[in-house]
Amino acid sequence: MLKKLFILVAFQLSLLSYTSTSYAITIKIGHNDTSYDQAAAALFKVVFERSGYNVAETQGDPDLLLSMLDRGEINFYLSAWLPNRDADSFSPYSENLKLITRLYENASSFFAVPRYIPRSLINTVEDLSKPEVLEKMNATILVNKQDSSLVMQAERSAVAYDLESSGYGLQIVASDAWDENIDNQLEKKIWFVTPMTKPHLLNLSKKFRKLKDPKKSFAQKDTAWLVSNSKTEKRIASHIFEIVTKMELSTKWIAELEQMAEENNWPHYVAARVWMAAHPYTVEYWISSE
Repeated sequence: MLKKLFILVAFQLSLLSYTSTSYAITIKIGHNDTSYDQAAAALFKVVFERSGYNVAETQGDPDLLLSMLDRGEINFYLSAWLPNRDADSFSPYSENLKLITRLYENASSFFAVPRYIPRSLINTVEDLSKPEVLEKMNATILVNKQDSSLVMQAERSAVAYDLESSGYGLQIVASDAWDENIDNQLEKKIWFVTPMTKPHLLNLSKKFRKLKDPKKSFAQKDTAWLVSNSKTEKRIASHIFEIVTKMELSTKWIAELEQMAEENNWPHYVAARVWMAAHPYTVEYWISSE
């Protein structure tokens, strides 16, 4: 089965190389250091490389990468969440930057709890401070430090709901430790809360449910954008630029790609190639001239 997938990969990706020209240009992609942004960036890396370009990647937070994009130090940034999460980071450079592609809609972050916790007891972030909940809840809220934007939002939400007064404390940990701790608590059915992001792969597991956020402390219903600067379009062939403008994804697709990489212990680049083989009609739409 895996062999067939790779054969399909080779066929589909060969369609991207319908020009024999070698552009000898390096396309510089900037993206956040999260598994879902790495997954999305891998798709663009495959497309650019199969189109004759070299690709260099830079990872960082939105403030850094948008400033680099504005100065022309990178050619594309993914992804800017607008109009909410990254509005303050994007605003100073809005005149010189261009929103290229709506990568996915309904991007959001939130506090979530395991589904085995009754909704009747915990349905909103405010419910975390109920006396009957505090008796059972693990007060340590682990946050994956790999997602710097999520860390900031979780800290802001904790302040908004004064969770510290109820005994909660945020602990920022490495990705591996976060994953291991989440799995351990789920297995033991421990009551806990954690900040999550859609499209993170855990959204596919159906093991968590989102808590309502009446104070809107987390960014909600953003669109994740591929962004370029005013000079990017002149640097690459017009038909390649047209391809990337059509590379609309979805939160589900990104999570699927993440899951594929994790379950098979593949680099995101390999997972992207296999994912593209499994979505031939999507790839055909991307590369079509219509």
